[in-house]
Amino acid sequence: MQNILELLSTSPTLLVGLCVFLGLLVGSFLNVVIYRLPVMMERSWKQEAREILELPAEEDDGIFNLVTP
Repeated sequence: MQNILELLSTSPTLLVGLCVFLGLLVGSFLNVVIYRLPVMMERSWKQEAREILELPAEEDDGIFNLVTP
């Protein structure tokens, strides 16, 4: 661990590269969550409303969660 910190402190290019990589990783995850979470919540709300109103179930478009697109 000490060697990695020394290497990052002596090589600004490596530090910037690591920061960019981590930023892309976190940004990609947040992009998936921001896109899929509202769709998942809307489907859940529609299903709950149909159950409360005693309406027939709507055809499901398939699995849609944070893991499976």
